[in-house]
Amino acid sequence: MPRKQKPLAAILTSFSLLIASLLFVLPIVFCIFTSFKESIEIIKDVTFFPHKWSLVNYDYVFVRGTKYLTYYLNTIIITVSSVAITLGLSSLAGYSFAKLPFKGSKVLLASILFVLAFPLAAILIPIYIMEYNLGILNTYIGLILPNLLLILPFSIFIMRGTFIDLSHELEDSAEIDGCNVPQTWWHIMLPLAQNALVIVLVSGFYSVWGEYTISKTLATKDSIMPISVALTLLKSEDWNYGVLAAAITMSIIPPITIFAIFQNSLVEGMAAGAVKG
Repeated sequence: MPRKQKPLAAILTSFSLLIASLLFVLPIVFCIFTSFKESIEIIKDVTFFPHKWSLVNYDYVFVRGTKYLTYYLNTIIITVSSVAITLGLSSLAGYSFAKLPFKGSKVLLASILFVLAFPLAAILIPIYIMEYNLGILNTYIGLILPNLLLILPFSIFIMRGTFIDLSHELEDSAEIDGCNVPQTWWHIMLPLAQNALVIVLVSGFYSVWGEYTISKTLATKDSIMPISVALTLLKSEDWNYGVLAAAITMSIIPPITIFAIFQNSLVEGMAAGAVKG
């Protein structure tokens, strides 16, 4: 019989996990509460909970700061487009590398994975020059393409590993039933790789939504600027902490929502990968 964990050890483990969780959660909760405080209360009377709940900061963002809604829309367009393209390309490439090997596929895969180890800062200037020459600076496509470079290699790696673990008998059965390669990929293999797709979706969403370096370099106009860069514009002579907290609170809602929706599939996929590894 497996040895039971001692009650004291279990209590200490739970207490340690609780403390670690609070260290991550409390700053977020404090930011949310701060967004409902007026400036005077934030500066002169620093408290955790608001004495008087106010929507003045959100009123600034939605009414007087309508350009910030444009920043959110830009971020949504860039993130959703990047993640959607990544899901399609990584699932196709992953299936090809795993089940349809071709001459030079290992070299090509190694070249793609090499991007993971390459410093982003080292290629920003070449990317800027290429986009300037192509005339796509300060455009959606000019921000989407570099983000694909950022998240696509890891996504291909995840999808390839998932497809490799799927039995060849599934493909043989599909071929007997008259399915060609695209039909086998779409109807048989892709549904079985659902958890891997969720990992790609969540990790890609988080990476693109909060990305700053690429956006700061390639988006210099307000009309195309994402929220990660726009938040720094809230500073004038002094930080407007209330409005900043409101903008930050609005910016963390989509990632939290995505995680909440796909939490179960994400945990299952990561656990399955850990067991196989």
